[in-house]
Amino acid sequence: MSNGTNAPPSMNDSLSDGPKRRGRAVIGVGVAVAIAVVLLAAGFAGGYFLEKGLAPSGGSSTTSYTITETGSTLIYPYLNLLAPNFTSLYPNVAISPAGTGSGAGISGAEQGTVNMGGTDAYLLPSVAAQYNLINVPIAISSQLVFYNLPGLSVSHLNLNGTVLAMIWAGAISQWNNPLIQAANPGVSLPSTTITPLHRSDGSGDTFMFTSLCYLSWKGWSGGYGTTYSWKAGQPGYQGNSGMVTGLHSTPGGIAYIGISYLQSALADGLQYAALGDQAANVNGANPANYILPTPANISQDANLALQNLQPPSVAISLILGGVPGATNLVLGGGGTLPTAQYPTPYPDTNLEYILISTHPANPSLQKYVVVFLQWAISTGATAPRLASVNFLPLTPEVIGYDMQALSSVQVSA
Repeated sequence: MSNGTNAPPSMNDSLSDGPKRRGRAVIGVGVAVAIAVVLLAAGFAGGYFLEKGLAPSGGSSTTSYTITETGSTLIYPYLNLLAPNFTSLYPNVAISPAGTGSGAGISGAEQGTVNMGGTDAYLLPSVAAQYNLINVPIAISSQLVFYNLPGLSVSHLNLNGTVLAMIWAGAISQWNNPLIQAANPGVSLPSTTITPLHRSDGSGDTFMFTSLCYLSWKGWSGGYGTTYSWKAGQPGYQGNSGMVTGLHSTPGGIAYIGISYLQSALADGLQYAALGDQAANVNGANPANYILPTPANISQDANLALQNLQPPSVAISLILGGVPGATNLVLGGGGTLPTAQYPTPYPDTNLEYILISTHPANPSLQKYVVVFLQWAISTGATAPRLASVNFLPLTPEVIGYDMQALSSVQVSA
């Protein structure tokens, strides 16, 4: 399995104590996103369905199909929302998603054991071509860093990529470490031992988090990918739900968790951090450089990174605002710096991908895979569905690429 690895050379309250990070925490996408979805639907949906010769609703085939999907636990809640709504349009088509981790999604797509592989980690274009696969982004997501540290006088600690990398590398072991304290002036931090958690399965969340560490700290070793050689003794858990459960039972713990699990993590009494932008990795003591995962801030990071989009590939890192060259990340090199137009980009942002074959074993079934993805990135991407998992809609440029790429898939009329 090619696990999406690139290795060298291989939220419910608001804060006001800093102009760059602040604003309301993640609570939903809002009116602007709803308008954007309507515009995208008007521009891309019906016409493309008709161009492919496929009706946009009311499938009339008497043959029943089941579209199988496995992979990212971050995408899984969203696919669970989409599946029954699509079946209401196409009663002969069932969609069966499974949250098994991005590594399993990539492997399943490569081996042809599923019709769709869900992953938070892009598949390199050269690898995708070997397996006749394409990356099809379906939404913009993000990742949060949660911690189990009750009794703090602040709702969200400030943490930057350098500090996070040093924690998981074992170079920082206590919560009152001077580097953490410097980023959180006035906060009384305990001397509690930090226990960093990681994913035990092949995970796109691990891909995102190790990318952040790799870009932030020159002392990070081992590259980045859906799997990683963690420091011995650090506990591992399967899936995002496993990380939430594990962190809940680990006082002093810290974990990276996909944003679609925000509500369950908050319900378990966990808190999440404001993360430092690229400047914070150098000047970690400046609270102004710490940013919350609001829809606006996540959108800013995506907009920064997607300036580097180089079609026909949409294999791109959105971490720290993206990196010129997309997949050519540089150890300790950070990403695109904030701009006047995008001053508060949330640094741990991502595209969510579905991998599908351009040369499927069953072109008749693949027709509905294509229709589903066309629908999912246009009319299916309603504001309430996206907001329920704290996702954002794709930009028009990415949707345009998706539609172009989907036209290359071999289907039967």
